[in-house]
Amino acid sequence: MVYEELMMDTSTLLKFELFRKMMFIGRPNYAIAELAQEMNLNYQQTVIDLTEIDKDISKIHPEHESFLIGAGKINCLKLTATIDEYRYYLLQNSVPFQFIMYFINEENPTIEEFCNRYFSSRSTVSRKIEKLKNFLKTFNLRFTYTEAGLVGDERLARLALFNLIWLGTRGITWPFNVSEEKVEQVVAAFGEYFPLSRTYLGNLELKYFAAIFLLRIQKGIFVKYDKAYDCLMKNNDYYDFTRLNPLVDNQLTARQNKAESSYIFFLAHFIPFYTLEDDPTLTQVIHDFGKEANPVDNLVKEFLQFAKEELFTNNPSVLDQPLVLGNLLNITFGYYVIKHRMPTIQRLLGPKQVFESPIREMEGKIRAFFIDKSNQEPYNAFINNATINSLINGFTQVLMPLYDTMTYAKKVEVGVAIEHNYLIVKNIYQFMSDLKFVNAETYNSQRQEQYDLVISSSLVLKNQTPNLNVFLWELDHDDEQYIVLYKHLRKIFNEKNK
Repeated sequence: MVYEELMMDTSTLLKFELFRKMMFIGRPNYAIAELAQEMNLNYQQTVIDLTEIDKDISKIHPEHESFLIGAGKINCLKLTATIDEYRYYLLQNSVPFQFIMYFINEENPTIEEFCNRYFSSRSTVSRKIEKLKNFLKTFNLRFTYTEAGLVGDERLARLALFNLIWLGTRGITWPFNVSEEKVEQVVAAFGEYFPLSRTYLGNLELKYFAAIFLLRIQKGIFVKYDKAYDCLMKNNDYYDFTRLNPLVDNQLTARQNKAESSYIFFLAHFIPFYTLEDDPTLTQVIHDFGKEANPVDNLVKEFLQFAKEELFTNNPSVLDQPLVLGNLLNITFGYYVIKHRMPTIQRLLGPKQVFESPIREMEGKIRAFFIDKSNQEPYNAFINNATINSLINGFTQVLMPLYDTMTYAKKVEVGVAIEHNYLIVKNIYQFMSDLKFVNAETYNSQRQEQYDLVISSSLVLKNQTPNLNVFLWELDHDDEQYIVLYKHLRKIFNEKNK
């Protein structure tokens, strides 16, 4: 929710949270009083907000049938707008989003013209974009007002603009004042360098970024060349520096063309994009970084050796996969070049992931590795206070799917106290056997203190032993309770492995 908290005022955010809550409830008959209680809201205000949401959806989809069904209840299955549609609808009336779309699309944007267009005052604009302004400041980016815009390292400015616009639209509209045809030409020219061009959503993301790229160049806002690119691109025929200028009517100088082209190639190598072993860009990146000694390749190779000895002693060969090497190279190259915190989509999606204890132990060892390297040359040039946590988190995330957490984790111990009938209990046991984080057995009263949860079709056990954690299983209920049970088991597992 970080994104919505930055982009919406309090009342708008509340409507969005209510809409999202209803979407997840997904029931045809739900009491507004219960919804208000779950959201810690006043009942009357909840009714007012729900009425507004209902009207909003009618504006998005005129054929919408009201989800307010009377008797103080709502039908959550009648949300005819998607969450992406409703978010975008709200953002179109949100000052931070309006301001960004204004200065990205207008040829000569000014704060005075923006205020006139959106019937606002300069002080109101400043107040409503304060949270977003503080967020961007962490990347050394700042808004300007005389000429409305965003300044700082232009490479990071474009990344930030992409994140803020993409998360607000999710590809459901074309919000840019540049033709899609022109944008598609750029994507077609450079798509082969990007693994994400091979997927539907990935191609849409490239179009959005290409639009921002063209709009910034049209305003004469250019990136600068960075010598840190050289370890990948210098004397490398794979990177074609002749493609860009014809696409922008040959308006770039030789210096600008080199800088802008290099930035495009950098964007193909700063995120762990690789998911397929046979991706030609994966083979290429491993070849390019490995052909000559450089800090990026050296650090990753040293890390993999460390990980084999300290983290994957039972199965070190799992780290020899090209996917592991390629994704670690990309993460490292990003911070080797930028040497600062980068605006990533992950930073806008919510709080940092809290790892289970086995992963936290792995993360701790990875942290020790990077702290050690931060005191060594040449690594101390890019492993610093601004980048070290991002590097640690990125490396941990890449290794996490390979790490056998179940070997080290504390499993959920479950006792099953249900009618002794194979036809009744077989599906429950099968379900729990598929969950690798659960140990299930027939309930044994001698072991009741060892159970984290007891699944029972009767409350007799709970009445006899009030302190027992009992999940009531209704024999004639539908499959929905499996979902509830899974969430309950997962919550217990997370608590045990904090």
